[in-house]
Amino acid sequence: MRRTALLCALLLTSAAAQEVTCALPEGGALPTRTRAVFVLDTSGSMRGMGDGQADIFERVKASIGAYVRQQRPDRVDLLTFDSGLRSRRSFTQPAGTAAWNAALANLKADGKNTYLYRSLQGALAPLSAAQGDVTQVFVLTDGIDNDTREAGRTVTPEAALAAFRERGPLDRLTYVALGTDIPPEAQAALQRSTYASGLTVPVGQVPDLTGAGLEGGLRVVTDPAQLPPIFAPGTPLTLGVGPDLQGAKLQASSGQWALALPGRVPPGTPALLCAPPPSGAGWIAPRPRQVLLRLTLPGAGLTWLNPGADRALRAGEDVVLRLRAAPGLNPAAAVLGGLGSGVRGVVEARRGAREFAVRLTGLRPQPGVTLTPTLTFPGLPALALPSVQGAAGGRVPEPATPPPAPTREAPRQEGRPVWPVLLTALLGGGLLAAGVFVRGRRAPVAPPAPRPAPPPAVEGLTYREDRTLSLVSAQGDVTGVPTPLGGPFDLGQLSSVPHLSGLRAEQHRDGLRILRIPPDLEVSQGARLVKVGDVIRPGTLLGVAVARRARAPHPPLGELAGLGLPLALHVGGHQVRLRGPYGEHALGLSAPVTDLGRVLRAPALEELAVSLSGRDVLLLRVPDHLQVRAAGEASALRPGAALPAHAVIDFLKG
Repeated sequence: MRRTALLCALLLTSAAAQEVTCALPEGGALPTRTRAVFVLDTSGSMRGMGDGQADIFERVKASIGAYVRQQRPDRVDLLTFDSGLRSRRSFTQPAGTAAWNAALANLKADGKNTYLYRSLQGALAPLSAAQGDVTQVFVLTDGIDNDTREAGRTVTPEAALAAFRERGPLDRLTYVALGTDIPPEAQAALQRSTYASGLTVPVGQVPDLTGAGLEGGLRVVTDPAQLPPIFAPGTPLTLGVGPDLQGAKLQASSGQWALALPGRVPPGTPALLCAPPPSGAGWIAPRPRQVLLRLTLPGAGLTWLNPGADRALRAGEDVVLRLRAAPGLNPAAAVLGGLGSGVRGVVEARRGAREFAVRLTGLRPQPGVTLTPTLTFPGLPALALPSVQGAAGGRVPEPATPPPAPTREAPRQEGRPVWPVLLTALLGGGLLAAGVFVRGRRAPVAPPAPRPAPPPAVEGLTYREDRTLSLVSAQGDVTGVPTPLGGPFDLGQLSSVPHLSGLRAEQHRDGLRILRIPPDLEVSQGARLVKVGDVIRPGTLLGVAVARRARAPHPPLGELAGLGLPLALHVGGHQVRLRGPYGEHALGLSAPVTDLGRVLRAPALEELAVSLSGRDVLLLRVPDHLQVRAAGEASALRPGAALPAHAVIDFLKG
């Protein structure tokens, strides 16, 4: 009898929890950002060890990564547990970032216990809705709680779920049981909860965290005629609106949902899209699905004023996006985001003005990589700006020269009068002025700029256990390189080391796969030469040596360092182009004699001089450490010879 009464109470509680009308929450500001929290089991059973049913850990990590790439949450909290909470890390806009990819890739399932409820309580207690986030929590485990603490001190599932005290009305939690049943006490706690559900998945399977029943969070709508594909086709939807959207309706056409608006709406206007609870097998206490919409329609937020701008971003160059903000938006208070590494940006706005500019500067942008910057105004979700694309070439900007240290005043000697010193200074200044006048008022000659010392040559590479790559100099200095965790990369370009240009690799499951080695570069592992296709294991030291004279260990190329090596000369008329693997620099010749190194501010090319002779460009002077030869020829060109259309510059000394 008591069991029947308890079952009826649970059913009534569940039904009451699901009787939710589609209405915007009241009593506070609605969220403007999204947050995903992953509470991941890292016990050995996730790899099929002990009582584990299947090795699913890597696929679970892949599912988490796919969710972040597709949903692009503003914040992600990644927590792991076995015998209690093991790690907690937070990431801001992590999709595609090296830090997030590395954190996910480095997770290991080697724990011995599954203290689920204690760990969940510790994971949920610090969460707060005060930061303006709508939160989705995913608990992913293939086991049941086996906390062995004394009776009466173990954490119950009700206490674990109650730890999220400051949750918002749209926050949700899903307990995903991977290949195991949710225990009865946990099922009862989920039924009594107002925000949590459970989902059981068959052995060996991994759920799609963006699939049916797991919808939630926040979406930005930029086109009312085509809502984001949040729910599966055929899902019955309803719309909840506030005063600014009275009269708005949902319309279905060819399986696509659209939003009919009553008129112009302010940017960031909220609406709520609702669907009934999921009805598939495996669900425990399924909840009605609610997704918050923020309407930021064309013309209602930002107007792009220079759509014809060149958006190819090279090193040392700027891309300027000119914009006009809608009434009520303050550009001076906007925060620029979504830049990633290798790009610097600033919002140029005058106080009270609606028209402003976003200036993006390429430090080391990755060629071919598309970047979509965002602007976040107070109280609104981030607005996407026109995308830019990284391009090869350009010049890596030099760091700003620090101002000279202030000179200290010489200590005054006690008892010594000051007027003799002043008189001497005045007489010396007068004589100096007279000397200048007698010499015909010659303009003072500025001292030559000091030649920068070349950076140390790179003679080794270390591939560490944490999948990072570092350069090792001849003096033993170690410098990290920000290598991506996905896709191929050129080590010379990422490190700005010209003689490593053309050495390409990519991260592989078992290590670092070598994709290309230039013919004039030798990479060795011990006494063995590394070949294309080899996979370098973590914890390996590689040697790097120049095999031909086309490269130098590290020539000081100055402002031409971004071109890479080897360098080629292309002559056409009175124009000389220096070309490297990553770009070229064109120089028009007008003076009778031109020192290429001085004009181009490349110390390694100083004393390489050319002169004009009719339609020809003559090679006038070649320093001892260089050799210029026609492309495909072995013999060097001598001073006085006409430069061919295509020539190669060889560095004979380091």
